[in-house]
Amino acid sequence: MASEGNPPARDRPLIAIAGGSGFVGTFLRSDLSGEYRFRALTRSPTIAAAGEDQHGNEWHHCDLYSLPMLTEALRGCDYGVYLVHSMAPSSRLVQSNFADLDLLLADNFVRAAEAAGVRHIVYLGGLIPEGEPSKLSPHLASRLEVEHVLRSRSIPVTSLRAGLIFGPGGSSFTMLIRLVQRLPVMILPRWCRSRTHSVDIHDVVRAFDLALGEESLRGGTYDLGGHQPMTYRELILETARILGRRVRFVQFPFNAFGLSKRWVALFGGIPTELVGPLLESLTHDLTARPNPLFDRLLPDAVSFEESLRSSTDERGRPLPNPRRDARRQDRGKIKRDRKVRSVQRMPMPPRWTADEVRAEYGRWLTRTLGGVIRVEVEPDGSLDFRLFPFGLLLLRLEPTPYSREGQRRRAYYIKGGLLTRDPDPPGRFEFRLFEREGFLIASIHGFQPSLPWWLYAHTQAYVHLAVMRLFGRHLGRIGDVDRAAPPPVSAES
Repeated sequence: MASEGNPPARDRPLIAIAGGSGFVGTFLRSDLSGEYRFRALTRSPTIAAAGEDQHGNEWHHCDLYSLPMLTEALRGCDYGVYLVHSMAPSSRLVQSNFADLDLLLADNFVRAAEAAGVRHIVYLGGLIPEGEPSKLSPHLASRLEVEHVLRSRSIPVTSLRAGLIFGPGGSSFTMLIRLVQRLPVMILPRWCRSRTHSVDIHDVVRAFDLALGEESLRGGTYDLGGHQPMTYRELILETARILGRRVRFVQFPFNAFGLSKRWVALFGGIPTELVGPLLESLTHDLTARPNPLFDRLLPDAVSFEESLRSSTDERGRPLPNPRRDARRQDRGKIKRDRKVRSVQRMPMPPRWTADEVRAEYGRWLTRTLGGVIRVEVEPDGSLDFRLFPFGLLLLRLEPTPYSREGQRRRAYYIKGGLLTRDPDPPGRFEFRLFEREGFLIASIHGFQPSLPWWLYAHTQAYVHLAVMRLFGRHLGRIGDVDRAAPPPVSAES
C-alpha cells in the first residue's frame, strides 16, 4: 500500500505488466504499488473478471498473441514489464515448442509497446553461463532469444537475469520443499552437481524498483543473486536441515532428463511442462556476475533460510500458489473452447517479403496436393481454400487491418468455410519474418475446427502439422538454391 511519502495514485507512472498474475508479477504489484500504478495483462478471464486487485491495480483481459489487442492495452502506459513464459497450455491443442511461442510473444510485445509509446521495458530472463551460446539448454537459449527480440526495436530495454527465484508460492521453492518432505531417499542425476545462484523474490522486486527508477541503470544487463551459490544437492541438504528432515542420496552418473522430469513432477507437485525446461537449465553452472545493480542488492539480501521460512507454514509445508484455483477454472474453459494454436519456425529465403512467402505457400500447396485443394486469391486479397472438382469452400482467410508492416508480416482472419466454426473473435493465420535471424514464423491462433474434437485431433490436426513442416522444408531448399547462386554480374563488369 502507498505510504505517506508516496505520490498520489494519479501522479504515479503507469506500468503495463505482461505476466502480472504469475509469481513474480504478484509480488511486483503488491510491493511496488505505492510507487507505481500497474495495468496487469492476463489471458485468464477468471482473473480479469476480478477487476482491480487489493492494491488498486487494474486487470486487463488481453490475448498477447493479438498484436492489435496488445497495442490497445499498452496505450497510456509509461513503462512495460515483461515476465511471460509460454510453457503452460494456452489452447486445447498447441502444436509448437515453448521457444517459438516465446519468440512470437516477445516480438508482439515490443512491437505493440513501440506503437503505443511505451518509454522503457524491463525484462526478467535467466542467468546465462559462460561459454558458447550454442551449448545453452533450450530454456536458457529461449530466454536469451527473447532478450534479443525485445532489444530489436527502438525502446530501451533493461534485462534482469535470475536463476532460481525462491519465495511463497514460487514453483522452484515449492518443488524443492516437497521433494525433501516426500523422498527420504533420492536418486541424484548428474544435473544435481551443477551450481546455481538462487535469489529471494523480495530481492528481485528491489532489482525491478532500481531498474525502473534509476536512469543510470537503464538499458543495461544485470545478473541477480542473493543466496550463497549451491549445487542442487546442497540446496536439498540445506532445506532438509532447516526443516528438520533427514535425506539420503544415491548418485546417478547421467542426467536422465526423461526420468528426472517425471519423478520431480510427481513428487515435487509441479506440472511436467514446467519441470523439464527447469531441469535442463540446471545442467549449467549459473552464477551471477558482479555488476552495479547486484552490488546494491547484496548487503541486504534475504538469506536462504529466511526465504524458506517465509515460504512455508508452521508445519513446514509450502504455501499455496494463489493462482491455483484460477488455473483450474481456466483449464476447464480452454477445454470447452476447443481452440487450436499452431506455431512453426521455418527457414526464410534471402530477401523475401511476407507477401512472397504467402504467394509461394498458395502455389506450393495447390501443386503438392495435386490441385485437389486449390488456394485462390480474391480481388480483396482474401484467400479461398477450395476442394475440387466440387469447388467447396473449405476455409476463407480475410486480410486483417493490421496485416502488413514493412512486408515483414502478413496476417488474416479465418472467416468461414466447412472446416471452421467461425468463432468470435475469429481465428488468425499469419506469416511473420525475422530477417536478421534468417527465419520466419507461420502461425494459427484461435482456430476452432468444425469437426468433432476427437476426429479433428486424429486427422486434420496431423495433416496441418505435416503440411507446415513440408512447406518449411520447401522454403529451406529455395533458400539453399538462392544462397548457392552466383551474384549477378553488373553491366559495367
